[in-house]
Amino acid sequence: MFEDLTLLAMARRSMDWLTRRQEVLAENVANADTPKYQAKDLKALSFKNLFQAQGQQPLQAVVDNPMHIQPPVEKSPYQAEAEKAPGETKPNGNTVLLEDQMQKIGDVKNNYQLALNLLEKNIKMLETAVDKNG
Repeated sequence: MFEDLTLLAMARRSMDWLTRRQEVLAENVANADTPKYQAKDLKALSFKNLFQAQGQQPLQAVVDNPMHIQPPVEKSPYQAEAEKAPGETKPNGNTVLLEDQMQKIGDVKNNYQLALNLLEKNIKMLETAVDKNG
């Protein structure tokens, strides 16, 4: 019910994008010494696209026993791309700069916290609106 509200859906999609970006940046850091590894990042999040419905069907896990619960599994609609203009390349061909990755990880943390705070405030506002005693 609440996931259909535009603001809450937008916050959820924004947090999904930030989560996926954090995964990509962590992969970059993990491969900082891998020869010829190209640093990756996600396309910038477009707020216009946050309001549009996601056109992809979620993937479903397959269970082999009817007594098992079938968990929902969704594929991320955000795909990592090689960074277009890395600042430097190491002699082994690696383009990961740890300083840049750490800065991006900090930005993701701050933006995720902001989205979470906005989400919490809107939920509290909804609770106040439906509170019988308030």
